[in-house]
Amino acid sequence: MPSRITPLDVKTFANDVQYRNGLKLFQDGQVKHRFQANYGLQATVRSDTAYRIEMIVDGEQLFGKCTCHAGNSPCEHQTAVLLAWLNEPQTFTSYQLLRKSIRLKEKNELVDILMNLIEIFPELGRFFVTTPGMDEKTALCNDVAEILDYPETEKVNPDELVELLQLLFIRSRLLRNEGKWQNSRILLFQILNRILSIVDNQKMTKPFPENFITEIADDYEDVSINDPDFKEHENEILVETKMLLDHDCAETEGVYLDQLRYKLQLD
Repeated sequence: MPSRITPLDVKTFANDVQYRNGLKLFQDGQVKHRFQANYGLQATVRSDTAYRIEMIVDGEQLFGKCTCHAGNSPCEHQTAVLLAWLNEPQTFTSYQLLRKSIRLKEKNELVDILMNLIEIFPELGRFFVTTPGMDEKTALCNDVAEILDYPETEKVNPDELVELLQLLFIRSRLLRNEGKWQNSRILLFQILNRILSIVDNQKMTKPFPENFITEIADDYEDVSINDPDFKEHENEILVETKMLLDHDCAETEGVYLDQLRYKLQLD
């Protein structure tokens, strides 16, 4: 765990302005939902809106990711999380402990918890059932459209979109874990293709966070390449890949798909 993080590490991670702003956020109690994993830290920081932060500790190096515009670059929100760990490490719940606590719950109690959560966040129901009479692929495409289809005249706030898409990214990982590689790929393709269209048409109020689009492309490529039934789905993947690369903004947004292009014998 990141016990080796020192005050000097945090000072050198961020610039002076980021450090001061991060310190204020920490002192004001804006670092919420604190968790620690084997690789680092996760938390939510509230400033103008709520941002999700992930800090990775690799040896003596710190790598951060935030849903704010900074993306993978250092920012005040990442700094606030590091300061919270430095000063209040006992407030971070380990995922190992969380997993153990969940497993100790009775099945019916877990069902009640999930049902109460679904009443508050109806979109969670999609993890368990789809619309009656609708196959899973169609349901996934509809769920993406529900978030990413905007009227021609409306501008998109990327920060809000990043937040809304988190559940879909989780669903993609779960589909992959269930062996539904094709559905996981289709979900990521739908998200990436629509986001690239938004960028092509300059429908954002500001740019997406740094590397946000690149990471979706990397996940799409990874799921496509490692699909055990790649040969069976190759023609579909070829069509999707060409559509993604044909976007005007693809290259500038870091959507290269080099490994996939090689496997598909493109270029």
